[in-house]
Amino acid sequence: MKKIVFILLLSVASVFAFEELNMDNFESKIKGKNVIIDFYAVWCPPCKVLNNKLEEYDIVKPDNVTIYKINIDDQPLITKKFGITRLPSLVYFQDGKAVKTKIGIQSVDELESNANSIFN
Repeated sequence: MKKIVFILLLSVASVFAFEELNMDNFESKIKGKNVIIDFYAVWCPPCKVLNNKLEEYDIVKPDNVTIYKINIDDQPLITKKFGITRLPSLVYFQDGKAVKTKIGIQSVDELESNANSIFN
C-alpha cells in the first residue's frame, strides 16, 4: 500500500513540476531572466511527451534558465499575444522579450542546443 501511495504522489508531482503562468504573474516572472515557456493543453498527447522531455532537461539545464508552463485553454490572451496556433510550442524569452519559438516535440539534446544558442 505504501508503494502505491508513493507512486501516486510522484505522478501527481510530475504534473505540477513547472510553475504555471497567468496574466497576473507573467511579466514579473520572465523579467530579467532566461525563460522557456511551454504552451500546452491538457488534451494534447504531444504536449505530454514534450513535458517529459522538459522534465529530463530540467535536471541538466543551467541554473540561469527557468522553465514555465502556460495552459492555452486557461490563458487565451497570452496565447494570442505570442501567436501560438500549434501545439506543443516553446517560446524562449531573454530579459522579458520573446526571442525564438519552437513548435513540436524536441529531444533533450535539442532543448539543450536551442537554449545554449539562444541564451549564450
